[in-house]
Amino acid sequence: MFSYLFLSMKRRKAANLVTVGISVMLVILLNLYFGSIRSYQTQLSELAENVPVFCQVTNLNGTLGNGLFISEQMVEALERSAHVKDLSYMTVVLAGEGDFREAEYSKYLNLHVVGANGAEAVGEMTDDMFSMDAQSVDELLSSDRMACIVNENVLKKRGWSVGDSITLKCYYYDPASAFQKIDIHPMGGTVEVSIVRTMEETAGKTNAVQTDIVIPGKAARNLFAQYGLTFFADTVTFHVKDPLDLNGFKAEMQDIGLLEISAEAGDSYTGCALAVRDGDFIASATHLRHSIELLQSFQPLVCILVLLIGYVVSYLVGNSRRAEVALMRLQGVKRFPAALLFLTEQMLLVLIGNALGDAAVALAAGTFSGLPAVNGVLLAAYLIGAAAAFCRMSRESVVYLLSTQH
Repeated sequence: MFSYLFLSMKRRKAANLVTVGISVMLVILLNLYFGSIRSYQTQLSELAENVPVFCQVTNLNGTLGNGLFISEQMVEALERSAHVKDLSYMTVVLAGEGDFREAEYSKYLNLHVVGANGAEAVGEMTDDMFSMDAQSVDELLSSDRMACIVNENVLKKRGWSVGDSITLKCYYYDPASAFQKIDIHPMGGTVEVSIVRTMEETAGKTNAVQTDIVIPGKAARNLFAQYGLTFFADTVTFHVKDPLDLNGFKAEMQDIGLLEISAEAGDSYTGCALAVRDGDFIASATHLRHSIELLQSFQPLVCILVLLIGYVVSYLVGNSRRAEVALMRLQGVKRFPAALLFLTEQMLLVLIGNALGDAAVALAAGTFSGLPAVNGVLLAAYLIGAAAAFCRMSRESVVYLLSTQH
């Protein structure tokens, strides 16, 4: 029986080429269809990198993003959060060189010391503004070393040099201050800080506060703890780690204690609200999701279309071979084996077409991803259609099959 199958396929080259050609065409069209869905899904998964969601802690009415009092507990909660990445924070203290009496603080208190966990935390400073490579800057500011980077102008004015150890007496801003006036208090002693590098003047180049000295963020926090003081961050910014889970992110931010901005709230320096710039991301994600859902809604129709193509092609092929079916039936071949033989021949041609179509798609796209899904849909739908066509033909009587032939 199978020798007859191969002989039959050899005799009917034109019909076979049509079946193979249709299969190749279906493979290409289905790859375009499923490839479009995969492309949109890839764009959606990469959207977080291309359109990051930026967040900043503000006061309740959203008018201030820096110069705030943001509690250390909130900073620590954000550090622990699985929804947060690229967390940046800084704090600002005033300092004077050497140990001076408190009564003379107005004379000596002229240095702005910023504690930051990264260069980006200090306003709009970039790595090229430091006299050290980006990796070294990150390593220093993420450590707890009592080391500092000094503004070049301050370094020259005070006669300091890289490698010097300077004595600073620091004053902190009081979080209990009224909105119109911020009080300052001495931390309680002096601290020795070594100068490791310099940085460019920030005035006129960034939106950063006056920055004379930068120390690591953890070192600043340790300095507060050393004198039994409560640490407060001046500015906190970060990005959402997985913007596709914005609902989960916002729920956790509420649990942390960050509120939604209320325009009706009064002015304050307390950092307790969160500004989430997610408008562009939501618009892009919504567009991509709608595109994916629209394409996926056509999947049943696509499967039905392939099934109908398989049925029609197989039925037309079967009509042209009624005499062969009748001859096999007269020779004693049962209905089911006869139909199975022609179905096997048709599916072999479809497999050849699939292989050629897969090769064409792989050469054009440079990848085999997605081909298993395309081949699975095509073979399953085509098999159902072809089986229905040949089973219908096998149910016809030998007399009828012969009567339809000229």
